[in-house]
Amino acid sequence: MPHGSFAHVSIRSMASLAAAMIVVAALAADAPVASPPAAPELPQAPEGASTQSGIPGCAVWTDRCVVCQRAGGAITCTNIGIACQPQALRCLRAEAAEDKKPVNESPPP
Repeated sequence: MPHGSFAHVSIRSMASLAAAMIVVAALAADAPVASPPAAPELPQAPEGASTQSGIPGCAVWTDRCVVCQRAGGAITCTNIGIACQPQALRCLRAEAAEDKKPVNESPPP
C-alpha cells in the first residue's frame, strides 16, 4: 500500500464517492433550464427620425456613433467619433412611466 495522503482511504470509499458524483451530474443534466426573461420591447425609430430629435418614448438612443439622452425635456448628445459611419437609430433605454405622465397643473380636490 502506498504511503501517500490517500493511503487511509479504501477503494470502496473512493468508488462510492465517484458513483455519487456521477449521480449528481446526471441529475443536474436532467434539471430544466430556466430561460432568461424576455427583454422589454424598446421603441423603434420612426421614418425620418434624426439623432438630435430622438425616438419618441425613448430616454437613451444611439446611431452607433453618438449616444443621446433625454432628461427633463432637454436632449444631450456625445460628440461623434472620427470616421464613424452612423447606422439606424436604436433605443437603448425606454422612458420611465413617470417621465411619460402629463403634469397635473391643479391639485386634486
